[in-house]
Amino acid sequence: MCTNLLVIGASARALAVSAVRLGFKVNAIDLFGDRDLRDVCSRVVQVAAPAYPDELPRIAAEFPAGPVMYTGGLENHIEIIEKLSRARPLLGNHPNAVKQVRDPCFVQEVACKNGCTYPRTVFSSSEVPRDGSFLRKSTASVGGIGVVPWKNPCEETVDGREYWQQFVSGIPMSASLLVTGEKVELLGVCRQLVGRKWCYTNHFRFCGAIQLSTSAFQKDVLHHLHHFAIDLARKVGLAGLIGIDFILPRTSKQRRAQSPVVLEVNPRPTATMELLERCTGRSQAGMHLASLGVPLLRESTALQDGSKMYWGKAVLFANETLTVSASVEQHLVKCSSCLQGRESGWPMVTDLPCSGTVIRPGHPVVSVFGVAESPRLVLRMLRINISKVMQGL
Repeated sequence: MCTNLLVIGASARALAVSAVRLGFKVNAIDLFGDRDLRDVCSRVVQVAAPAYPDELPRIAAEFPAGPVMYTGGLENHIEIIEKLSRARPLLGNHPNAVKQVRDPCFVQEVACKNGCTYPRTVFSSSEVPRDGSFLRKSTASVGGIGVVPWKNPCEETVDGREYWQQFVSGIPMSASLLVTGEKVELLGVCRQLVGRKWCYTNHFRFCGAIQLSTSAFQKDVLHHLHHFAIDLARKVGLAGLIGIDFILPRTSKQRRAQSPVVLEVNPRPTATMELLERCTGRSQAGMHLASLGVPLLRESTALQDGSKMYWGKAVLFANETLTVSASVEQHLVKCSSCLQGRESGWPMVTDLPCSGTVIRPGHPVVSVFGVAESPRLVLRMLRINISKVMQGL
């Protein structure tokens, strides 16, 4: 029996809440220690940014024995996953598999073999024109943090963990997949929200996603992505939930064929998967754990809307230093239960910071949700709900 499940990541809330709905006793370690994470977990440790991720194995050792499940950000720190796996049963992809799918050269090879494309990628700035046609990325970044156009002659490399990738114009997307043995199931596709000013962020920062219908895609697009994931899973032994970030190029009427441009593979549950859970009622934690052979204590208690609705979420960032007072905390809790869309039974604001938290400019405040009959209406609802949350800050 799986008990004392420990969830670790930059933000543990979504996966931890999903596991609690299945009846698991959950503990968590993350960077935020949000109120709604503390409400469902037996114990939560908030890690200071300077200690993340190096101190995670030491902190994890202070929790009761039990398996560990990791989420966003740790795929960039394979040595941390390795240390955690030596101390606890690891419910997720193991270090060797993670190392391979985070290797741009390997991903490029498999992507191109399966009908996808991959941006030109180089590992030395001397090979890159400084005209903004390439982006500088870090192998340790997540959510688009630190991605910048490479054009300033004064810019220098920072830590040797960087690479340069040709900018691809198009629509940023993410695909969610479940790997179970030899089978790979495409769960859904979302349009990513990146650098939206109304979320008070810019550049290439991930700030949310909107669920799309798979029927909106050309058949070849999803076919190529699916076969890419099958080949990848077979080659490295992937298991559980994985995500693929890709660009859907804009095509002219004369050139209708589209080939997805793969950007990266996330070998763990991703930030967009809770949208699919809200839509279908299928627990992301339940799918992940069952695919790894973990018996579930009960069926998911996640709510499902019988009608065909689309879900989206937007991450609101601080545009100035925000100290979360008792009144701000009360406002956010009220928004969570009163914003339009609350009829679904799901909270409409999550990742609620605790009173006394100081949030610096450029850091996330809360996640805000929207639900509607079409993706276009979801986008409108997200902007309305973000505006209402901002009114009380």
